[in-house]
Amino acid sequence: MRKLFFALVVVTLAACSSPRTAADSTTPPAAEVEAPTYAGEWDVVVRDTPAGTVTGSMILEGGPDGLSGKFLSNGRETTLRSVEPTEGGLKILFYSSEYMTDVYLNLNGEPSDDELTGTALDSYAVVATRKM
Repeated sequence: MRKLFFALVVVTLAACSSPRTAADSTTPPAAEVEAPTYAGEWDVVVRDTPAGTVTGSMILEGGPDGLSGKFLSNGRETTLRSVEPTEGGLKILFYSSEYMTDVYLNLNGEPSDDELTGTALDSYAVVATRKM
């Protein structure tokens, strides 16, 4: 009888205790990794335009939810009208008061890339290099 009572006490205690699980761990959660983005400052070169090779800087701000920015060239700052992600990169539109026309850039590359390539006005080769 004594053995039966002892066994009953052990089973009852075992049933009332909870095992320590990984969820109860005091280890802090892993830091979230930010998704790559095109945001940042880029050196831009547009080759062989009627005005020669055009160079400038493009500053993109924002993140995966949307980008905005400006283009700086020849001492002029131009606000980008739109910056839209495409399947393979970015499509950027702005008005150039210097050339009095809308300019659109189609750039190919991933948000994590340090160099994007493409065209301006579907005619002129463009290379954008991320500034470090």
